[in-house]
Amino acid sequence: MGNYRDLSGKLNEKETNRILIMDNNNLEFCTQHKDIFLVDEVFRNYDIILIPEWVHREISHSERRLEYLARIPVPYFIINEEEDYVEFVEYQEFRLMELFKHASSSISPARKYFSGLKKYYNQNVDLPEQWIDDFYEEGFEVKDGSDLRKNAGETSILVLVYLLLHHYPSSIKNITIFSSDKGTMTIKEKIMDNLHKIELIHNPATPISFMSTDILLIEAVSKGWADIEDIERLRPNSKRVIYSMKLENQSSSRHEYVMETGDFIKALKNIEQYHFEF
Repeated sequence: MGNYRDLSGKLNEKETNRILIMDNNNLEFCTQHKDIFLVDEVFRNYDIILIPEWVHREISHSERRLEYLARIPVPYFIINEEEDYVEFVEYQEFRLMELFKHASSSISPARKYFSGLKKYYNQNVDLPEQWIDDFYEEGFEVKDGSDLRKNAGETSILVLVYLLLHHYPSSIKNITIFSSDKGTMTIKEKIMDNLHKIELIHNPATPISFMSTDILLIEAVSKGWADIEDIERLRPNSKRVIYSMKLENQSSSRHEYVMETGDFIKALKNIEQYHFEF
């Protein structure tokens, strides 16, 4: 059973819903440091949390993650790609297929799958009944012999973002993607480049932001959950960042590169000069 109707009922309660879409990697980070990232603090600025089914499969491989998720004091819904996504697009499955295709265009098995699906569609009236399920089974590489699929969760997240903006144009204030996977930003750019082809209604003024672990660390220091001295332990490895630096003439310069932790700490000490996007 999907959760489309329950989610719609919740979203229709007001017009300024702040939505967070969960990815497994950030949830794992928070569970590893749950003494700093208390659920009451981390999620207080959101009204609804959404978890695509393929992300929840990854979460479910850890009891610790499930326990942390269960303590979050915000209603959350697990959204099924096969049952719920078609409702968001009013059962216009060809349009949904195009959205999935653009979201996964950098993934070789997915491109191969959609090439075959397009041929099928050209020769038949409708798409195969189980095409979404087949897409997730055939369009992604298997993770280490498990039932998980590489990049499946990230694809589900970004497809869900644009389905929500299309289906609930007046009910969403902003959407935050709770992920540190750079692939989610790449997928977002792919979709944005092709939205006009998919003919989805989309208000470009609705904010879509990313809450990476670096931004979580910035929030932790600014709100006193952690000290600067904790950062080397919490961020032991260099990470790719995207930020803008404010200049004296009121302009800004944008930077994207792999930042060492020492440089990240220096930025934290002068954080008023920076705006981190990822």
